[in-house]
Amino acid sequence: MNIKNASFINSKTLNILFLFFPVAYLLGNAILNINILLIGIIGIIVFRKKIFSFKNERLSAVILIFFILILFSTLIDISKDPKNDHFFKSISYFRYFFLFLISSCLVRSGKFKIKYFLVSCLVCLLFLSLDVTYQFLNGSDIFGFVDHSPNHLAGFLKNEYVAGGYIQKFFVFALILIPIIWKKLDKQKFLISTVLPIIFFSGILFSGNRMPLVMFCVSILLMIILIKELRLSLAIASLFCVLIFTISIKMNDNLRISYVSFYSNSSDMIVNMKKVISKKYPELEKMREKKYFLFRDDVAREYMKSKKFGSRYELLNYGSGHAVIYLTAIDVWIDNPIIGNGIKSFRIKCLTKLHLPNRVCESHPHNYYLELLNDTGLLGALLLVCAIFYLITNKFFNFKYYEKNEKLLFICLLIIIIAEFFPLKSSGSFFSTTNSSFIFLILGMLNGLKKIKE
Repeated sequence: MNIKNASFINSKTLNILFLFFPVAYLLGNAILNINILLIGIIGIIVFRKKIFSFKNERLSAVILIFFILILFSTLIDISKDPKNDHFFKSISYFRYFFLFLISSCLVRSGKFKIKYFLVSCLVCLLFLSLDVTYQFLNGSDIFGFVDHSPNHLAGFLKNEYVAGGYIQKFFVFALILIPIIWKKLDKQKFLISTVLPIIFFSGILFSGNRMPLVMFCVSILLMIILIKELRLSLAIASLFCVLIFTISIKMNDNLRISYVSFYSNSSDMIVNMKKVISKKYPELEKMREKKYFLFRDDVAREYMKSKKFGSRYELLNYGSGHAVIYLTAIDVWIDNPIIGNGIKSFRIKCLTKLHLPNRVCESHPHNYYLELLNDTGLLGALLLVCAIFYLITNKFFNFKYYEKNEKLLFICLLIIIIAEFFPLKSSGSFFSTTNSSFIFLILGMLNGLKKIKE
């Protein structure tokens, strides 16, 4: 049988795989990677030469250069440090480039079934949001799982405390389903568009994921400004969300303490970093070779407290740990500013900074921009940021020519990108499976928006 002519290898199969993407995202990295692999294989067979036609696709060529730079910077670091074992990771990372290309081709071909994808997002979000809310109120989720963490809940995700982040990433997709399906909103549909944001907000709030809650609020504000069909319902929903937040933090001590500390740490972070970022410690260079590997916050705190020179140097309040992680990331980047140190290198390079006050090791810098600077240097960070900026502006100038669904999808993707790449946002690793798959999926979808009204 000729695989190119196999009946199951077509755009319908691709749509099923994209429809399954929000589900796979919930099921973990293994399932998500299998889904991405299948999208890559079937997408290459379906679109064949169209995928690799960069003649009129400057953006795809720039994105390809970004991926090549990741490989190149990793190889350079391997030549300096034989212990670097990230070569395979830099090769396998190209799967996200194919995800970008295939999602672009599917949307551009007009065969992307956007409604089915949005329905999939809605179902997953409702299930997770209601489960987390039920767990907060009942003490266990609908499957009977009891979470003993005082600050976080994850519902059926158990000990993976990413429920709030998942809801924040996908909820805009779910909300634009309403104006896409219904041209006019009656009372019943208006009620649905008001209740859904409240459910999603509650899920994020009770999950204990604080930064996703901030990004949720930013996204809702942008939707109120940009989507007139949802303006009134979202404004009303926002008032209820403020009420729920106020009542919740007054009645729940853990929530109140968590958000008070979040506000305190966030407001003081930049000021505290400015105090120590420019300080040099030449007298401590002799301690540079001492190796420490600290991942847990409590261990890191004890390490900082136990430094014998603590009385001689100003030590920042550890708090959430982000300030000292960011300081360490800046130091590591300065050592190799142009092309960086290769993919997922921060966890190793940070060891060379632990002889300094207010420095600590972590698996990643907890900020997209700092991680891009560390791993791909200024060159890689500028390549990706400029590519995204070009993509947004290019589509914006064609906005008036899009049909209604394409306009709504553009606004949706624009809001998601703004929230995802918000400069001051703390985040998971850019190069993780979940974040990279989501980022290059939305960039691919945005790049494919070329269905112009005749």
